[in-house]
Amino acid sequence: DAIKKSLSGSKDEDDVPNLENIDKESSKKKVETKPPKLKDIPKLAKEMVQGEPDEATIAAQKLYELCDVAHKDNREPMVASGKYDVLNPLSECLLHDNPEKLHFVCLTLNNLSIPYDNKRVMVLERVAKKLIQNLCTVIQQGKKQAYLCIIILTNLSYYEPGIKAIGQFSPKPKTQSRWKRNKIPPLENPHSLMRIMQELTAHAARGTADFRWAFGLLAQLSKSSDNAILISVTAIPQVALENIKLSKTKPSEWKTNSLEDFSLFLLMYLAEIAGPSLTDKALEVVEPIMQTDTGVQGLKATMMCSFMEIPWEKYPNYGVIAGGIVSELMSNTFERKGKKNTYEGNVFQLRTATKAYSLLAKAAGKADAAEEDKKALVHSKVMALPTAIALLFQILSEITANYMDDDEENSFTGFYDPKSGEFAVASISSLLPALLQLSDPPRESVSSEIACSAVAQLFENFATVATSIPAKAKASETAEKMKEHAGTAVPLLEASYDLWQHATASTKSLFFQ
Repeated sequence: DAIKKSLSGSKDEDDVPNLENIDKESSKKKVETKPPKLKDIPKLAKEMVQGEPDEATIAAQKLYELCDVAHKDNREPMVASGKYDVLNPLSECLLHDNPEKLHFVCLTLNNLSIPYDNKRVMVLERVAKKLIQNLCTVIQQGKKQAYLCIIILTNLSYYEPGIKAIGQFSPKPKTQSRWKRNKIPPLENPHSLMRIMQELTAHAARGTADFRWAFGLLAQLSKSSDNAILISVTAIPQVALENIKLSKTKPSEWKTNSLEDFSLFLLMYLAEIAGPSLTDKALEVVEPIMQTDTGVQGLKATMMCSFMEIPWEKYPNYGVIAGGIVSELMSNTFERKGKKNTYEGNVFQLRTATKAYSLLAKAAGKADAAEEDKKALVHSKVMALPTAIALLFQILSEITANYMDDDEENSFTGFYDPKSGEFAVASISSLLPALLQLSDPPRESVSSEIACSAVAQLFENFATVATSIPAKAKASETAEKMKEHAGTAVPLLEASYDLWQHATASTKSLFFQ
């Protein structure tokens, strides 16, 4: 009920600081005392929980000062070191009826949620469930500090192994006995994070910080396929589309972390999972962005259109732009770097980029099959540039080597998600007619024989580690087709192989060991 009220207490979105800088928004009230030290944490935590309102607020402010911008080095020792019990008292104080203390508690938790090692502790260890549940309670109550709690959860969701745990958070009902509590599915539990976000996006005013950061959190959570499935069956995607439709600024002018930026990210990740079934009206909103914007919003719109499998002819400039920007994104995400003035290195996932590329390759192949001259392969050749194909080879070899050389716990995580390899195989499979097109006139070639044999071995090796039966079959089939062309000149494959051979030496050495 609190969410359905006007959230006028939240600040206007233009006043909300960035995730890293939010701790600058400290109270104007300063306490003239000596600076706190790490050894003071037990005393301050006790005063914050048990002290009188003014004393508790001062203690909360000192804890905040311990980890503010000037004291970033204290953040990891306060949590990840395990030396101090600071999360328990901070979590408890989230539910105290003291607005000024709550403000400092939220600022402190925000700062502590930034270091990577702290995220792991706050999401998966110790008081994780209590912390997330109390953050959800503040949001559900529609308090002034709700947007800070959403930002804290957004910070924590950048710890990839914890994305699903946060998105699927659904507390057990307190009415049942401790031993008989059954977990309720998130969409059936009014106190789950997903239902709270659903209610907030349905009833909060668009101009509030709560509303904007809710879409920021949802966009981050939707990177998990399990979370994306949950979100896609709610009314949230429709609200995200409305956010874009109602925008009064051009996509090229959307700021990072704006409502429109968050909404398009969310829709892109939902489309990655739902595909064409996302919503009928999505393409009406997204296609114009793809056609007109050349920046990051155009990139997101292009990938979303690929996930929704639009026909090849709908891509601008015969797919040249789409193929170029997505292959560039694949390269950047594989090398874990961003693009200047466009996106940071950790914004997109390799899995997302390779899937978009595979669907573009599939669309190009379909377009070639519909042409009168089926041997021209003009559309597939747009996608089958040697640089892009060499990158796909490199992705496959890196994933295979990572699986073969790493221990079981670290295999297929992060950038080495096997799905990236499966999409690389799908891309090559769609582009095989172009890659294996014979020279004119046909001739024998030792270089092409070496290339076909090496690439066939690459696909056979990947088939042994692929996690899905279709991927194993596709990789094995591709390997056989490569072997069939060994000895005959196939210039495009040969050029791609040569570029792969000049790729990172460490990758090649791992693969050929």
